[in-house]
Amino acid sequence: MQIGKSLSIGAAAMLTAMVAPATTEAQSPRYSFGRVQISTLPFDPHLVVRSATYIPSGKVLVSYADKVSDDPRIVKLAVIDDDGKNMRPFFAQRLPDREKDNGIRFMVFPDNKRIFLGDFIIECATSIDDCTAPALYPVQYPAEVASGDHIAHRWSEMIVAPDNQHVSWTTLLSNFAAVVFVGALQKTDDGYKIVQSQIISTLDPFKKDPKHPDGVLPQTVRGGEVKQFIHGGSAISLAGAISRDTPDSVVQYLGSGRMEAITDTPGYTETTIFSPDERLGITMTTRFSKRTDPAILGLMPRPYPASLNMGLSMFAYTYSVTGVRRERIGSIGPALIDVQASKAGGEYAGANLNTQEEWVYRSPMSWHPSSKKAMWTEGRRSDGAERIQIVHLPDYRPQAAVPAKGLPSTISYGLSDLSLVRKQAQTSRNIDVKIYGRKSGYIHYRRTPAGLTEKIYVDFSDDGQAVYTGEERLQANPQGRSIYSAKLRLSGPRPGTMDLQITFGPLGGAMPAKLLFEPDASGIPMTHGYVEYGGKRLTVEALLP
Repeated sequence: MQIGKSLSIGAAAMLTAMVAPATTEAQSPRYSFGRVQISTLPFDPHLVVRSATYIPSGKVLVSYADKVSDDPRIVKLAVIDDDGKNMRPFFAQRLPDREKDNGIRFMVFPDNKRIFLGDFIIECATSIDDCTAPALYPVQYPAEVASGDHIAHRWSEMIVAPDNQHVSWTTLLSNFAAVVFVGALQKTDDGYKIVQSQIISTLDPFKKDPKHPDGVLPQTVRGGEVKQFIHGGSAISLAGAISRDTPDSVVQYLGSGRMEAITDTPGYTETTIFSPDERLGITMTTRFSKRTDPAILGLMPRPYPASLNMGLSMFAYTYSVTGVRRERIGSIGPALIDVQASKAGGEYAGANLNTQEEWVYRSPMSWHPSSKKAMWTEGRRSDGAERIQIVHLPDYRPQAAVPAKGLPSTISYGLSDLSLVRKQAQTSRNIDVKIYGRKSGYIHYRRTPAGLTEKIYVDFSDDGQAVYTGEERLQANPQGRSIYSAKLRLSGPRPGTMDLQITFGPLGGAMPAKLLFEPDASGIPMTHGYVEYGGKRLTVEALLP
């Protein structure tokens, strides 16, 4: 769970959010996991919930405050049963300020003795359950990412491996790029430091095309925002993209570098947190919110969406997630999924765990060690109150938790030269490349420092059947109006058409990334059009506020 810069603290959070309603059962089709029962954890109405997560013992770690206006760096922690009983505070301290941090995150170690806060570790002598005198230790990151004008945030997310030793984190650079690392925690006389660090994300998405002097070959794009170690520590769940221009949940296998799609939705799906037996997952998604689901941006797959990125994720996130949390009526889930069914694709959606329109998902998501319960927090849009939600699966028969087996001994694509981080931050965003189809045509891909991204498809085909012709264009202006347009035709076994223009308002403000439907100087609405693919037709007018 995370507070501070990455999580706004809701106003009036001591109100009715803390009063548990009766347990509700999701009304939905039959699922492999059976009935879905959702309840609210009862919490002291005189305290302010900031966030909560299950810990390895099955208890709940709660971050709370006395009042909404309290300094977010004053951290108060307690353990509580998931029926709201036996609350036991054990930590209360203001964390020292750290330049280049990204708020505060609470990642509990599998040993149930330590909590990784991003820049600090809280350590108990026995366990968190009965901790009485926890120590606070600073964490020293590699010098190349700890600070400097090339670093925006030293970490965006950070996670702990099942072996209690290795960690992974995503660093945000000043040029809006991101780099993913793995490393090992080493205890020192006065804290911890991260050693043996390696870069495990792709730095250059292109290689020279030996068959075309003016061409490049798109590479597998590894990395994203890290979310969870899985498969005993041999893989990582991330937010990324494989088949669409909008984000999905992916897994990166550390040994081979192979990327696997866990979800495949045309809208916005960011995270999958796997159950301990790794058969189920809980994921943040817009799939149940037709009014705010940006599926029109991802309905028709385009070639190499990770390396030939149009920059749509920022607008999709701000419109469908940030805007919904602030004011826009809509839902970001979460969804409960059967992982194998989700990987199979199709129309699989899982179970919608959002029960009330005025309450909106907030991170984190976590699982009880039994794999029969999961937890997340929600904020009320009207007043910012927060509550802790629990889903119980009474019919589910879990398997044994996946055992820890450590990270692979070798990550063949890993880079230990961390001086590459500064070079990556200094890399120009000026890209002008051609990608030739294996069977015909090419794509001309351009990105400029002025915010223009453009793809021109000239009879492009990798298989000789699906042929792309047309163009996409995004002129980004985060403080003003940004315009995405597409006139693109896909011919072949699964034909498709994109003919639309979407004009977004500023990314800041009360209604961020607002879709502007007003007519332009020529009398044409600034936002209009449609996409057809796979027998579906989506119109952007369906997103009218």
